[in-house]
Amino acid sequence: MKALIPRTLLGSLALSVALLATGCTTTVTDPVAMPQPDSAGSTQRPETGAAQQPETGAVQQPTGDSPQNGLGQRSPDNGYWPASVQLGDNPELGPIVLDGQGFTLYRFDKDSSSPSQSNCTEGCLMEWLPVLVSEKIKFENLDPAKLGAMARPDGTQQVTVGGWPVYRYADDKVPGQISGQGADGLWFVVAPDGAKAAAPGDQGI
Repeated sequence: MKALIPRTLLGSLALSVALLATGCTTTVTDPVAMPQPDSAGSTQRPETGAAQQPETGAVQQPTGDSPQNGLGQRSPDNGYWPASVQLGDNPELGPIVLDGQGFTLYRFDKDSSSPSQSNCTEGCLMEWLPVLVSEKIKFENLDPAKLGAMARPDGTQQVTVGGWPVYRYADDKVPGQISGQGADGLWFVVAPDGAKAAAPGDQGI
């Protein structure tokens, strides 16, 4: 089933990354377009066009990474909300995409980029953590035309690059590590255009 992306969310994403691409810093600040996880771990999806007020005791989406575990609050699908998604460089693979703490992001060959769809479910989500859009996420030095978001089954919005949903690998223990590259012949570091990151002279697919 094709994932529907709220127009307000995509508009905010485009504005955010367009300003960042010109050297400015901005954030996505559209709470109506963003689902809110509550204290029990479930997700509240706002109704389209309705001004939403947080329920008493509700937990707002995280606005940055937790210093304790580097991941902060988790979604029902084990996703996390990084403070930013940004351009990085790997000596083996060239330009790649990183989260705000410098951890490498990946794409999954069983996913779809057109339409954007994630097929990482159940046990897969224990190792491959969906990268989610928060209210104040920042995109740095990435092409806004390649960025987007898609709805996950738990009601959250997962970041896409070139249409591909992106993930962080739980077994990467330090920033810049690429231990998930080529895992099961299906997981690959994602390049800034959504292709598989490849060494200079090679071509990602």
